[in-house]
Amino acid sequence: MPGRLHVVGVRHHSPACARLVAAVLARVDPAVVLIEGPSDWNVKMAELALDHAPPIAIFTHYLTEDGPVSSFTPFCAFSPEWVALRWAFEHGKTVRFCDLPSWSKAFVGVENRYRDEDDRYERALDALCRRTGTSDLDALWDHLFEGRTPDELEPALEAYFQQIRGDTEASERDAPREAFMRDHASWALTRGDVVLVCGGYHAPALASITPGGPEPVPPAPPLGGQSHLVPWTYARMDSFAGYQAGMPSPMWWELEWKLGAGVAEAMLDRCLEALRKNMQRPTVADHIAVRTAIGALAALRGHEAPKRVDVLDGLLSALLREPLPGPPPWSRRGIVTGDLHPTLATLLRTFTGDRVGRLSAGTERPPLLRDVHETLSRLGLSPPRNPQTVSLDWRIEGDRERLRVLHRLRLLEIPGFVRVRGPAWGTDARMAEAFKLVWRHDQDPAIIEASRWGSTLEGAVSLLLSHRLLAADSLGARVDALGDAAFVGLTKLAGEILDLVANAVATTPSLGALGPAIEKLLGLWRHGEWLEVVGAPMFAPVLRAAGERSLSLLAGIQGTDLLPADLNAMRSLAELLRHGEALGLDPDDTRAVLARRATDRAAPAMLRGAALGAIWLLDTEAAPADSAVDGALFAASEGRLGDYLAGLFALARGPALRDEQLIGAVDAALGKLDEGAFLVALPALRLAFSWFPPAERARIGALLATRWGKRADASWIGDVPANVLQAGLALDARVLSWGRALGVLE
Repeated sequence: MPGRLHVVGVRHHSPACARLVAAVLARVDPAVVLIEGPSDWNVKMAELALDHAPPIAIFTHYLTEDGPVSSFTPFCAFSPEWVALRWAFEHGKTVRFCDLPSWSKAFVGVENRYRDEDDRYERALDALCRRTGTSDLDALWDHLFEGRTPDELEPALEAYFQQIRGDTEASERDAPREAFMRDHASWALTRGDVVLVCGGYHAPALASITPGGPEPVPPAPPLGGQSHLVPWTYARMDSFAGYQAGMPSPMWWELEWKLGAGVAEAMLDRCLEALRKNMQRPTVADHIAVRTAIGALAALRGHEAPKRVDVLDGLLSALLREPLPGPPPWSRRGIVTGDLHPTLATLLRTFTGDRVGRLSAGTERPPLLRDVHETLSRLGLSPPRNPQTVSLDWRIEGDRERLRVLHRLRLLEIPGFVRVRGPAWGTDARMAEAFKLVWRHDQDPAIIEASRWGSTLEGAVSLLLSHRLLAADSLGARVDALGDAAFVGLTKLAGEILDLVANAVATTPSLGALGPAIEKLLGLWRHGEWLEVVGAPMFAPVLRAAGERSLSLLAGIQGTDLLPADLNAMRSLAELLRHGEALGLDPDDTRAVLARRATDRAAPAMLRGAALGAIWLLDTEAAPADSAVDGALFAASEGRLGDYLAGLFALARGPALRDEQLIGAVDAALGKLDEGAFLVALPALRLAFSWFPPAERARIGALLATRWGKRADASWIGDVPANVLQAGLALDARVLSWGRALGVLE
């Protein structure tokens, strides 16, 4: 004989609803318990029956064409779903999750299954909030339902959810979910009475079900997926931290679940104790004022016992003497942003609580967690309870595997493995690194969540970097991914990255954008021996493409000014061209492009100087000194001598320093300038000569002194008082700061 269906519509994580579920289960004693939850977990339902300490969550991850996607189904001790699960296990009843898996289209973009989707019934909620004088859903729910007995609550909830749902048709998301739930209920009714626990919005659509039909089979993920249990925390559950599933201040609701009407007094004691620990010592008068305010607010609002907002508002009014910049966080839904008053921050943390879930020792561990633990143990890197700094060096062969593992954990954002110092790139002069290791309660959950990227540490990092590459829309992002691949030892992936880098090089629109990429790629190719990528043949095609693209872009630059990024790119290009033949670049074509630009009077003066400097750097004999002199004299005639010299000195300051003819020509050109013209040229000249270190500037001074028949003597500098030098340096710093603020300096 078919059974009867009892649908219990709930709000997720509501203690009142949890009590109602317990009461209905005890009254009906059903043969089957159905719960809104991921039906793919039904094959592992026995794992939830172990002795876990909530909060915990089912973590689901699956692959899509855009990469891995993950979602959570969290439970705490006062979740109606958890109460239903425990009752079914303790009474030996059949229990099933009856909702679609997280990888179905109904959950696209949904991170938390048990979220409040109040946008679906915003108009009805607004009307109820206005009628009751409450500010949002949380205050409304607390005002109407929390603290009621199950007998009072059941008809009230039925009316509430009926009004919320109204005659609204199921959305594209909800229709397949509710159809799947109905199929489960139809199957379960053939086995006897059924209690179905679901979000209250769905309850009206599930009221009438015809028995019959097989047990529904959840759809499989198209590209693969898995689910695992993970420990959860109240900090992650709190809606103030961004969790959508409802009840803010989870520690309040835990106390309400345990103590009922005594929750306000218990929470007040916790808050006052937390304030004392934080040296925010409330006085006896404060204690009296807080209790008076809470009682008055509860009475004013018609609450038999103080509600959450009564306690928060009472604490706020009695303890804070300063005005707040806006309404308190609990007056609206959403993430708490901005700086909070220290007292307010302490109160919110106390209402959230520090509860951390624990999984049973018999819980199945995902392969990645096992791989990480075994690898850390083998390498002596298991994080200790007290922080410990580990110093390693890429130049020491025995340290390299340990460094690669630590960098893999860093990229996966596993807490407890913090890089304290180390090279920014794989070619830095100092290749020593330091990591701070420490055990943290969120370490294993983070590793479990990282299993969405793969079942081994190497595989997870490989897929993560591949995903970053697919999402990267710039050359710089792809080159940075290559650097990370080198640090984690994924040379095979590095080859794939280089292919994508080559594609990005071919479409880079400006010379300046290529410069940093060339510098990093060339550095790895020449000096990445510690990362075992030096001289790798796979770099040659990309570097050749970067050189050819740079020369092509260089040929098209016109105008009067050269961007600083373009000048830096020319410096990187010149270094690349020094290895041009090894990379397959035609030296004759290279010099032809540079020679045309060096003599092109339509090109920016700085570019002409830089092009000549590049030729000089590549082959001193190929750029006779008179070419530099001619270029300097023409630049002086157009008022661009400083720009020309800045480009020339940026690339070939050594050859320029040895050319007395060039120094003489510059001196003569400057001597012909009147005071106004000299002041106009001075900033560019200062930039030009900034390329020379102090010793080389002293040599230029000696050359000029000889030219003028004077004796160079810098000993007077030592006689300048320290305070004068300090004031000059401070003035320089202010001027540079102003220049950057005005956008005239980088």
